[in-house]
Parts: sequence; C-alpha cells; structure tokens
Amino acid sequence: MTELDNVISLQTNTATEHLSFAARYLVGINFTFDLTVLSERFAGTCHFCVRRDEIEALCSELSSMHSTLKGMARLNDNDSDAYVEFEIESGGWLFVSGQVGGSHGDHFVRFAFRTDQTCIPKFLNDFKSLLTSSY
Repeated sequence: MTELDNVISLQTNTATEHLSFAARYLVGINFTFDLTVLSERFAGTCHFCVRRDEIEALCSELSSMHSTLKGMARLNDNDSDAYVEFEIESGGWLFVSGQVGGSHGDHFVRFAFRTDQTCIPKFLNDFKSLLTSSY
C-alpha cells in the first residue's frame, strides 16, 4: 500500500459548486480517494475506490469530450453505488452529476451542477499526473 496526497479538483469558478478527488491510497491497481462535492448548500465526502484502467478510460473520454464538445463520461465507485458523471451539453456547458456515498448507508448525497468545459484540461492533466507519478 502506498499513501498518496494528491488533490484533483474540478475548477468551477463558483463558491457554491465544488468537486474534488483527494487521493489517499494506492493498493496494486486500486486507488482510494476521498470524493468531496459541494452543490448549492448540499455537501458530502465519501471514500471512492477505482482501478487504474477506469481512471485511464475517464481521461480518454474527457479528452474526447473536450475536443468535440459532446459526449459523456462516468466513474463508478467499486465499493458502493456512488458515481460521478460528466456530460457536455449544448453551448459547451459541462453537466456534472452523481452520488456521494452509497445509498445503502445512513447518509448519501445526490448532486448536479453545471460549469463550462474550460475546467476539463486542468482536471484531466491532474489525473494524468497522478497516474504517471504512481507507477
């Protein structure tokens, strides 16, 4: 097990919407993050576990979405039904939605917000840096 301390944030340019993946551990090919979301006045944090290949697929999909201004990408937690979804809407808006925490638990938050597609490159590069530095 390798401890990590990378924080990958989606830059939304507002104080009322925030999404971040704080990398905590890498075990083999499995990353554990603290996923934190703020959407309007709703907020939540949960553990979010994904494999390296799932992050690589997300990076590929986000890159394609940014260049074509269409498409959708989804990242699912491997330990619960938590997820994060990104979809390009008309006009270049990025619709971000998902669920923090598993619905089987005592607490979970479903969220949705819009931001523009200019947040994708830094978010994408931060994930790629995490993948490169953790080999």
